[in-house]
Amino acid sequence: MNKKILFLGAALCFSLTACNDFLDIKPKGIVIPETCDDYEALLNDAQLMKASESYPIYMTDDILLFEDDDMTGGFNGMELPQQRLYTFDSKVFGDGEDDGLWTYSYQRIYTYNVIISDIMQSTGSTEKHKKEVLAEALVGRAFEYLTLVNAYAKHYDPQTASTDLGVPLRLDKDINKTNLTRATVQEVYDQIKSDLDQAAPNLPDRPLLNAYRASKPVGYGMLARMYLYMGDYQKALDNARLSLENNSSLLDLRQYNVVNPEQYFGRTDLPQELADSPENIYIRKMPYVYGVNASVYGSEDLLSLYDQESDKRFLLYFTRRLGDVTCEADLYAPYVSFNVAMGTPEIYLIAAECEARIGSKDQAMNYINTLRDNRILNNKALSAKNNAEALRIVLEERRRELTMVGCTRLIDLKRLNREPEFAKTITHTINGTAYKLEPNSPKYVLPIPPTVLRYNPNMPDNPRD
Repeated sequence: MNKKILFLGAALCFSLTACNDFLDIKPKGIVIPETCDDYEALLNDAQLMKASESYPIYMTDDILLFEDDDMTGGFNGMELPQQRLYTFDSKVFGDGEDDGLWTYSYQRIYTYNVIISDIMQSTGSTEKHKKEVLAEALVGRAFEYLTLVNAYAKHYDPQTASTDLGVPLRLDKDINKTNLTRATVQEVYDQIKSDLDQAAPNLPDRPLLNAYRASKPVGYGMLARMYLYMGDYQKALDNARLSLENNSSLLDLRQYNVVNPEQYFGRTDLPQELADSPENIYIRKMPYVYGVNASVYGSEDLLSLYDQESDKRFLLYFTRRLGDVTCEADLYAPYVSFNVAMGTPEIYLIAAECEARIGSKDQAMNYINTLRDNRILNNKALSAKNNAEALRIVLEERRRELTMVGCTRLIDLKRLNREPEFAKTITHTINGTAYKLEPNSPKYVLPIPPTVLRYNPNMPDNPRD
């Protein structure tokens, strides 16, 4: 593969769909998609079942590390990129270090582009089925770009989005393009919206196989997330409602317990398979399945938000003892695979936040109490005196519910730092030195990987000083 391209990892064999077209020769030993079933099979590829990376969590206020630690190895035993993130270094990845968030996201986008480009010309199925497969690929591409633009660009601001640099937009299956440029934040969001709007009418009401495949509640849910990030709270609320109308199921955590406190796998009786949870409407696993499991401690700031006697999220996900090791603090160790794509809890939280911002405080609390009824033992309904108090309650619940999930907290910090009442300075202390990340710091924007800059010399990096 020509390295003068956007992503540097091994591309899928489907890049050969465009090879030798002028000779009409099919390479031997290579399966080139032709039928609708061939293209649908791409949606079931194992690499498309993964998403995001856990490393952005190291920049957030959710985690605590010690210099050295018997359980996790501590800060001094970590890889250099994680150390740099935790201490808010300007540099994150060196020339020999791979940024998996960027690389694998663009590899998945390439596969989606193959499907989007060719599915409607495939053989062997109905027009309706082809449109469903196309719609799923469009949702997948939109999901990847929504993560990328929020990781590698400034948060969406309607006043500056048309000039703020976003990420490169790859919308075809040509992997050999050189001298790639960064689209603006507005252009990336416009593409995400276009993909989701095109997909929405054709998504199936329910997943064709399981929640690894997109359906209508996912399409509306992804639009709700996009509009929330854009600050368009009415449209976010409208789409969140539509998503919940299609699927509002929640997993009742009150029914699950720690069954063997000293065990790793099997410590709890939580469902091990993501597809077994009714609240997972769109499933993607972290690349290393368990993410930061047993690698970090919950920060005092985070843990202070939980009712540690009755909140099953604390009781199931955090522990002071694992195996034969007594932990330094409350270790994040659920030992189950977590979904980093989309679940109904996030949709409840989006609806609640938007109600608190532009609608009814009571309706906001209804959404929150419905969620908490499935999380808190003997839950007592919360109420709010006004919308401002409702918003504070919602955002605290969002942090409790979505902790350690992909890029979510990093994105939330970026967007909330723009509101003075929610702006905060994050402090991480290592070896007696306190490292601070100020609100709206340029370090909130991840750097473009050095390997990408090397092969695209005209592409500007993100300033982080």
